[in-house]
Amino acid sequence: MIGRLKRSLNKKCPDCGKILQLRELNTEQLIDGEKVKVAKDYILCSNPDCGYEEVVEAKRIRRQEALA
Repeated sequence: MIGRLKRSLNKKCPDCGKILQLRELNTEQLIDGEKVKVAKDYILCSNPDCGYEEVVEAKRIRRQEALA
């Protein structure tokens, strides 16, 4: 589970001191009976030997209703 690299962060890993990366992983979910790909963001250490990983909370998306 490595995902696509979005960007490197200015923060350092608390375990090994290497640079942290913001990554995106696409997963399939069922929403109203339809398969939909949903992107989840997480923070991963750039050191492959380190196992530090942190899940990022998804921002709430506001949907605007169409004006009639």
